[in-house]
Amino acid sequence: MPKLFPSLLIFILFIGVTSAQSIQLDGFITDSLQNPLVNTNVIATPLQEVNAQIKFSISSSKGEYRLKLESNLPYLIKVRYLRMRKKEIQ
Repeated sequence: MPKLFPSLLIFILFIGVTSAQSIQLDGFITDSLQNPLVNTNVIATPLQEVNAQIKFSISSSKGEYRLKLESNLPYLIKVRYLRMRKKEIQ
């Protein structure tokens, strides 16, 4: 039992640290008439970390997207829809 307590404590701390290091970016993509844009690509490219992963999401039938990003990194967000011009946000 004494060996289990430190392992359990480390596991709880690991969960707390990993969950504190990410943020969720979500929203809706619509056209100028507020109609949802289905299957729109939302791509988050890290600006500083060379080894950081690119995150992406594809909007749902309601235009909803969700990205889980690292909280300590700046990202370039690209929104691409097949029939629209490109929009980038930093």
